[in-house]
Amino acid sequence: MAEQDDALRAMATHRGLKLVKSRRRKAGGDFGRYGLKDAGGVEVFGFGADGLTADAEAIRAYLRGGVRSDWSTSVETTPGPKRVAKPKPAPKPRPVPPPKPRFKPVVANLLRDLPEAKKEEAFEDLLKRPGIRIERIVSRGQATPEDAPMVQDWDEWVVLLEGAAGIRIEDSAEVRLGPGDHLLIAAGQKHWVTWTARDRPSVWLAVHLDG
Repeated sequence: MAEQDDALRAMATHRGLKLVKSRRRKAGGDFGRYGLKDAGGVEVFGFGADGLTADAEAIRAYLRGGVRSDWSTSVETTPGPKRVAKPKPAPKPRPVPPPKPRFKPVVANLLRDLPEAKKEEAFEDLLKRPGIRIERIVSRGQATPEDAPMVQDWDEWVVLLEGAAGIRIEDSAEVRLGPGDHLLIAAGQKHWVTWTARDRPSVWLAVHLDG
């Protein structure tokens, strides 16, 4: 009985009530009966004109029913979670247009708009700076006379871009040049262009290095 009383008392305490049990032993009395009072001592359940009236099962049923009733009321009256509207995505920033160029490079081509150069070689300066000069030379069948070699007081680097040619430097044998071949002629060296192609232009790029 003590375990049963402790269990009922715990259930009542959980509901905020106090379990009352009669201990009067007399004929027709309420011995072993239970009642429930609230925290203020007001009779809530199991009280009659002749004393306590509820047995353990009635107390248990009352307390369980009260729990279900309170739970249902709580569910009905407790507001659910508020639905928070999803924030609208921020608009994507417009791409910044690239700045307008302030400079337009001039592009030229060494192999376009070539002069005919049938009577004599064509020389064109492409760049002049202190200590350097770059020129394009177009040949077509020309050659340097044997008795009039070319010679200058500065180094000259030459590359054949197109065509075919032969060149001889003093104290050396003739070398044949094709597109992409290049060589360096030192200052003071006599040299001869021994021949250039007659059926097509031969285009040279010469870099004169002074100092």
